[in-house]
Amino acid sequence: MKIEEREKGEISVHIDNIDDLWYLKNVLRAGDLVFGTVYRKDEQSGDMKRAKKTARRRMRVGIVVEKVEFQEFSDRLRIVGKIRVGPEDVLGLYQAINLAPGDEISIIKERWSPEEKELLNEAVKNAERPQVYFLGLEHGLATIAALRAYGVQELVSLRKRGDDDDEFFGEVLSAITELRKDELPLIILGPGFYKDNFVRFAAGKLKNYTVLQASHGDMRGIYEVLKSSLHKILQDTRLSREEKLIDRLLEEISKEGLYAYGMEEVKNALNMGAVETLMVSDRKYREYESLIKLAHDSGAEIHIISTAHEKGKILENLGGVAAILRFRPAG
Repeated sequence: MKIEEREKGEISVHIDNIDDLWYLKNVLRAGDLVFGTVYRKDEQSGDMKRAKKTARRRMRVGIVVEKVEFQEFSDRLRIVGKIRVGPEDVLGLYQAINLAPGDEISIIKERWSPEEKELLNEAVKNAERPQVYFLGLEHGLATIAALRAYGVQELVSLRKRGDDDDEFFGEVLSAITELRKDELPLIILGPGFYKDNFVRFAAGKLKNYTVLQASHGDMRGIYEVLKSSLHKILQDTRLSREEKLIDRLLEEISKEGLYAYGMEEVKNALNMGAVETLMVSDRKYREYESLIKLAHDSGAEIHIISTAHEKGKILENLGGVAAILRFRPAG
């Protein structure tokens, strides 16, 4: 993501990748004014007996956000609202702005919260990190996945047909070559020597890869490698940080230690100044803005946790909000 701050609370955003769409989903809120380029039907009707001739008119409009739609790991973000700024004949009509990598929009808010600014800045830094790909291999099975800011996206699952390993390895090599640029890091993982056989087969045809041992050659193995953070590229990813935070929370819960979860418990702890780290799921981010403001005012760390991965779903099941405490408040 590339951003440019302008006057009167306006920020211009260039979308570089799919991760940027997730960040924007969490930044945008109802009431924001968003400017983007759209195409609207321009119907011209002549003789009623003739078929209507329909053309599309390109225009730049500003809509007041009512709804933001984003499906995890999709390549589209849909913003819906009424047109406030644009050609006179479309003012007040509903319009959707559909965003994909390569698009640009401008966002105007009455007030940008520190968390919204931080999310945008994190998106800018995220674009500077190399995208990581995974190739999981075990006998007759290959899984290719990509690490996003908010989770791991499975891209392809291949199964061997017949008994010829070389034919299967050829299919796998073709798939990973099509999906990934050579300069991007690739982690090849799995149990036993099957992955090593593939590496020998692909000798000279793959660049910038690392081979790691894992118990499985599918998504389970990929998550195992992520959790262990054996590779330096994985140690400072958003996903790795989020998983460590949730693991720490679960550890505190297991020993009846310094934790709180759910709206009332967390609010009470925040009012007492007892919260060290606040975690809010991305699905409940807007619902708990009052808690985020309390956390910001008290100097607590604030983390918006993606629900696209297993640990984020655990937080969602705890009510979508939890905290690690400095001390346990009385009562």
